[in-house]
Amino acid sequence: MKKNSLFLGVILAVAGLFMLAWPEGCIKAVVILLGIEAFLNGMYQLLYTRKLFPDTTFQYSVLIRGMMSIVVGLLALFLPLRFAAVMWSIMLYVLAFYLLVGSGLLLFSIGKLRDSSLDRKQFVLEALISIVIAAIMIIIPIKVGTSLIRIGGIVIILIGASYIFFYIKNRPEVQEPIEVMDDISGDLEKSNE
Repeated sequence: MKKNSLFLGVILAVAGLFMLAWPEGCIKAVVILLGIEAFLNGMYQLLYTRKLFPDTTFQYSVLIRGMMSIVVGLLALFLPLRFAAVMWSIMLYVLAFYLLVGSGLLLFSIGKLRDSSLDRKQFVLEALISIVIAAIMIIIPIKVGTSLIRIGGIVIILIGASYIFFYIKNRPEVQEPIEVMDDISGDLEKSNE
């Protein structure tokens, strides 16, 4: 195995330890990361996706989704930092609602793209992933979510430990050169035996 396996194992083990020790902090990090993703996704939709298809209904639905993404992304970034604990729970539900509404708008947009030559698989996959994440965020309460993050932390620690174990077990043996005396000439020779 290469040294990057060792590095990956250490990173995974450390991430797992953080998830195990500070699950609430990991939930906060996920909310902030989802906020950043929503903001960037909204900007991308406004700048590029809206121009994919000339249909005005498609463009309006992408415009609405993009603006909603930007607003929710900014809320996810700044409200929890400002109003602390209660906002984390509220923001999880706001993000779940955003993902569901955004998926509905995306599915509507995909329907409008039916007559175009554009590949729709990427959009369908994005909508399905958003629906699954939203369902998880709505169904699983915060306490259960904290327990799941701790379980995930244990799993990630085990995966990281297995990377480290297999790196150590499969690393090549280092052979030191030895000096051998030639009996006839008296010269020293180096050998890798």
